[in-house]
Amino acid sequence: MTYDVCIVGSGPSGSVCAWYLAKAGKKVLVLEKRKFPRDKICGDAVCLNAQNHMAKMGVLQEIEAEKKGNWSMLGGLVAPSGRGFIGDSAAYSGKRLVIAIKRRDLDEKMAMAAKRAGAELKEHHTFNGASLDKVRGVWTIDVSAEGTPTKFEAKVLVAADGAHSHVLQTLGVHVPPPDGICSRAYVKAGTHNFQADGVAFYTTDLIPGYCAIFKEADGDVNFCTYIIPGGKAKNEDLREIHERLLREHPLISKAMGPNAEIAKMQGAPLRLGAHVKSYYDHMVVIGDAAGHIDPLTGEGIHTAMDGGWLAAEELITALEIGDLSEKRLKRYEDRWMKAFGHDFRFSAVMAKIYTRFPIFVEASARVMQKKGARILYEWGKIMTGVTPKTGFLRPAMFMPVLVEAARIMVDRTSAADVLMMINGAEKTWTGDAARPRAAA
Repeated sequence: MTYDVCIVGSGPSGSVCAWYLAKAGKKVLVLEKRKFPRDKICGDAVCLNAQNHMAKMGVLQEIEAEKKGNWSMLGGLVAPSGRGFIGDSAAYSGKRLVIAIKRRDLDEKMAMAAKRAGAELKEHHTFNGASLDKVRGVWTIDVSAEGTPTKFEAKVLVAADGAHSHVLQTLGVHVPPPDGICSRAYVKAGTHNFQADGVAFYTTDLIPGYCAIFKEADGDVNFCTYIIPGGKAKNEDLREIHERLLREHPLISKAMGPNAEIAKMQGAPLRLGAHVKSYYDHMVVIGDAAGHIDPLTGEGIHTAMDGGWLAAEELITALEIGDLSEKRLKRYEDRWMKAFGHDFRFSAVMAKIYTRFPIFVEASARVMQKKGARILYEWGKIMTGVTPKTGFLRPAMFMPVLVEAARIMVDRTSAADVLMMINGAEKTWTGDAARPRAAA
């Protein structure tokens, strides 16, 4: 059989792409090198845009019925000073922006939904290479099935195999190495003191990165650290920062408690900001392989799913008209750039601003303390991709933060002036006291 599409990798992007293609009647092959259920290092926070695809596929309903997801109702932000706000934004808005789902559960549910839709899922099948017969317009794909070599044919090849994309490396496509990194460690239910659902902590050495704690449906909590380029922290510092925050950050260590059973830290690379060409003759690149990860938040689940959906839509049309050329498939990149790629550019600018002026993170925490869940909800929508990052420039968001930043600067300047005056008075007093009485 010659498949219409062969997708290498059955993470969120690959499974979403396969589901939409199969629902449109296309013959789809999905290759997964491991056996489900399998783990994936992640923060496990699944945002609203991703939930929309999951609901269409029936996955969100399964997750809720089996109680494998925890809605992040009570959450917030903590600034480097320790000042912050934790509240229930869902109570204000009636909408739930984030649900925590362990990737072991999420990825299996997504892959099985694609299979039910008609995609052929082959687990324990490792991609070894591929060659395109340009005359026939067909890929020959070399695979190892539990050590046994085999071949498949498909008109389109989709690389959905993660940040280190073995597909792209094997085909000789030059891509930059992943530029960010994240950690994850589960803390066993009943051994921690974390009472909220999801809290992001910004620290001086991590900005523009951050760390976060998310509560899972089984009562475990996920502690993760994101190192994003531009700040003081480097990728090689991940383990040291991760473990130090658990030990020494006053609020995090309190949330963990003295009896916390913390799993060994694991790390995963992040290819941020989509600096990868995502279309070729008879081939597209989606998800982490394409760098569909936000440069400000490190979040990539919902953009991976959006990218998989947009790729599927363009491939359906291209297959029907018989044009799988690079020129035609560029439409896929044009669409994801319009959907979220341009927002990535603003995210990168915001990351630089946070790095140079961390006072804005502090000011945001103060605004939340004053205005409560309303601002937390608006901030959450922007950070989770529900609305563009340019939302930070809306007067209702920008002006309160700017005012608070100015107040912080005034307070710091006043304190510095008082200290200088005290120091100056001490010097004058010391000088006068040292003078001979006759000279006085």
